[in-house]
Amino acid sequence: MLPRIPSRWLLLACGVLLVSLEGLAGTPAGDAAASAEAKAIRRRRIDVLLPQALAEHGFDLWLVFTREAARDPLGPDVAGDQVVARAAFLFARTAEGFRKIAIVASYDVTPVKESSIYDEVISYRGEGIKPHLKKVVSELNPKRIGVNVSRDIPVGDGLAVGMRDYLVETLGPEVAARFAPAQPIVVSFRGRRLPEEVARLREAAGYTDKIIREALSPAVITPGKSTENDVADYLRRRTAELGATVPFISVVVGPVRGHADPSDRVIQPGDVVRIDFGITHRGYSTDVQRTAYVLRPGETEPPAEIQKMWDTCRRATDAAIEAMKPGVTGNAIDTIARKVLTDAGYEGYPHAAGHPIGFDVHDVGPLLGPDWPERYGSTVHLKLEKDQTFAVEPILYAPFNGEEINIGLEEDVVITADGVERLHARQDALILIPAPR
Repeated sequence: MLPRIPSRWLLLACGVLLVSLEGLAGTPAGDAAASAEAKAIRRRRIDVLLPQALAEHGFDLWLVFTREAARDPLGPDVAGDQVVARAAFLFARTAEGFRKIAIVASYDVTPVKESSIYDEVISYRGEGIKPHLKKVVSELNPKRIGVNVSRDIPVGDGLAVGMRDYLVETLGPEVAARFAPAQPIVVSFRGRRLPEEVARLREAAGYTDKIIREALSPAVITPGKSTENDVADYLRRRTAELGATVPFISVVVGPVRGHADPSDRVIQPGDVVRIDFGITHRGYSTDVQRTAYVLRPGETEPPAEIQKMWDTCRRATDAAIEAMKPGVTGNAIDTIARKVLTDAGYEGYPHAAGHPIGFDVHDVGPLLGPDWPERYGSTVHLKLEKDQTFAVEPILYAPFNGEEINIGLEEDVVITADGVERLHARQDALILIPAPR
C-alpha cells in the first residue's frame, strides 16, 4: 500500500488488544481466551521491549499522561484506553530495577489493576493527581524524562498542550527541563515485535499472499466479464472465511488511480491488473501487492516492455530487501531501490519504498523513504532495528499505450539480527492470466 499518513491511530494502537484465537472468535469462551492472550502479549511487550528501549535511547523515565476525549494513542499499550480523569503511567529505570507505576482516579482503577502490568497502582480522589504525581517523580528523580511529543510520528504525539502545561505546573520548571520527546522510545517499543507476534504476522502474510494469487487466476477472473469489484468481492469473501478482516482493498486495472476504490471496470485482454491488499488476522495487519497481465488471444507471454517493467521492479524490491539490516536507515534502503529503477531509465516513484507494518497497515518505525523533509521529516533517517516488520514496495510507474501504469510488487519482511527474513513466498514471475477462448 502506498505510504501515507495514517488517520486511524486510535485503531492502530488498539490493534494489540484485538488478538483473536482462530476457530474460537465470536464465542464467549473464544472472546475470553483472546482477551487473555492479548493482555499477556501486552505485558510481555512492556516487560521485554520497553526496558530495552529506555536503556538504548538513554531515558530514565517514560511518562504517558492522558485523559478522556484527548486520550494518548498509546493508551491501549499501557492499559490507559478506558481512563476518564487525568491518569499517569510511569515506566522507570532505577537502581532497584524496572518500575511500573500507574496513578489514576478511584473509578478508573479496576481495568488498570486487571491489566497486571503495574507494580503499583495509586488511586486518587478529590485531591487530584497532582500531589501523587509530584511525589512519585520526586522519588524516582529521573535525569531524562520521555514525554509523548513528536513532530513526525503521529502515534508518538499524544501529549495534549494543556496536559503538558499541567505537567510543568505540577512538577515545576526544573523537572520539566528534563523532558525530551519520547519518539525514540515509541519507535523502538511500538515498532518491534516479540517472537509470537512475528509468528502471527507470518501467518497473516502467508494468507494474504495466497488470497491474492487466487484472485489473480482464471478461477476468479474471466477476461471480458469480470470487474475490479468482482475481484474485490472475492478478496473480502476469502478473508472472512479465514476469520480475518479487511483494512483496505485496491484493485486497479489499467492506468494509475492511487488509493481509489475498486470500480466496475471490466478486465480485458491486454490489461495489467494490480492488487494492493492486506488483512488483519489475530490482531496483526499485512500489506502485499501483486501484479498480473491478461494475455491477448494468441499471446503466450507479455509484451516486451511489460516484461522489462516487471523484471526491473523485481530487481528493485530484491535490492531493497537484501540491504535491510539493523543500523541501516530507511533513507538508505529507498536510495538503493530508487537507483535500480532510474538506472533502467524509469522515473522514481512519488512516495517511499516501504513502511512499517504490525498492529496496522501503517505502523510505527523507520520509513523507507527519500529525504523529503516537508513530507517525511525525520522518519526516513531512523535506523532499522531487529524485530521490526516492514512492507517493501518500490513501485514502478511508466507509460504504456498512452497511459501511466503501475507494476506493483510489495512484500512483507522482518528484520533479524544480521539481515532480513521474508514473511511469505516471493513472487518470482509476473502472473499471467490466459486469454478467453
